[in-house]
Amino acid sequence: MKKLLVGTALIFVATVALYSCNNGPYDAHPDVDYSAGLNPTNPSSGTDVFLGSIEARVNDKKLLFAPAFFYVDDNNFTHFVARVKNDSIFHRTLRISFGEDAYKGVDTYKVDADVVYPQVNFVMLDTSRVDLAGRKIYKTYTANTNNGVGYTTFNVLGTEGGNARGYIFGKLYRTLPEKKFDDTISIEFSNFYFEKVAFPVPAEYVEYLHN
Repeated sequence: MKKLLVGTALIFVATVALYSCNNGPYDAHPDVDYSAGLNPTNPSSGTDVFLGSIEARVNDKKLLFAPAFFYVDDNNFTHFVARVKNDSIFHRTLRISFGEDAYKGVDTYKVDADVVYPQVNFVMLDTSRVDLAGRKIYKTYTANTNNGVGYTTFNVLGTEGGNARGYIFGKLYRTLPEKKFDDTISIEFSNFYFEKVAFPVPAEYVEYLHN
């Protein structure tokens, strides 16, 4: 009888331990409500990529941008930021900035060389050189060249939970640190799903604000 009671107690303890460990997938940000995020594995969800990412083909190379997030600053400017995942060498970053109250959610935003906002930039490290002080140099490609070349279409199809899903495509031309229009970035039709974050930007995203 004693052995039976001990055995039963051990089974109970093991069951409780297993149950306590099996409480769903790990959530790095438990204070964030992701319930409004759509599931790309559901064909009728309306999104083809996971929340906080872009699946893109840039200059004919497939890239995954993660994180992909946006925020509204104190001046009501809206900033979209996406960094190529684990890109420790080039820090390739897509940045789209809207002027004061210019971002309206679901809409098609067309950018050409003469448009001021939204500003569309692709920034990456120039690994071939440094400046005279030995500091890193970054190349900036933009659709807003003001020189007759450059375009982007940024189409927001849905804003469930405040997040932004849709697609982007375009061609950007190098303007910094010097203009070099034979150096371009081509973004083919690419699905995005930007996560909306609070401002000031949470600590885990701050590093992506700077190249």
